[in-house]
Amino acid sequence: MLAALATAQLVVTPGAELTALQSGLVLAGFGAMVGWTRRNRAALDHLAWCDCASARVTVRVIPSHRRERARAAVADMPAPVEAQLEEIAR
Repeated sequence: MLAALATAQLVVTPGAELTALQSGLVLAGFGAMVGWTRRNRAALDHLAWCDCASARVTVRVIPSHRRERARAAVADMPAPVEAQLEEIAR
């Protein structure tokens, strides 16, 4: 982010364009920081935990049956229309 701001300072002449470019870069930088924080919120939460937290935390794992449902749905699908039609001689 600092490199982009420094490059903009050197390349673009002072004026409204430079101010708009710098404002856009700063907003994009803050947006990137917010996105990074949202994607890593679990890891950031674990930083505040003590070493004994793993003995005190209970995690419930609920298995997913998505693959079984997908296989059942594929098995229940009707045959393609081309396979159902009979060929008629002209």
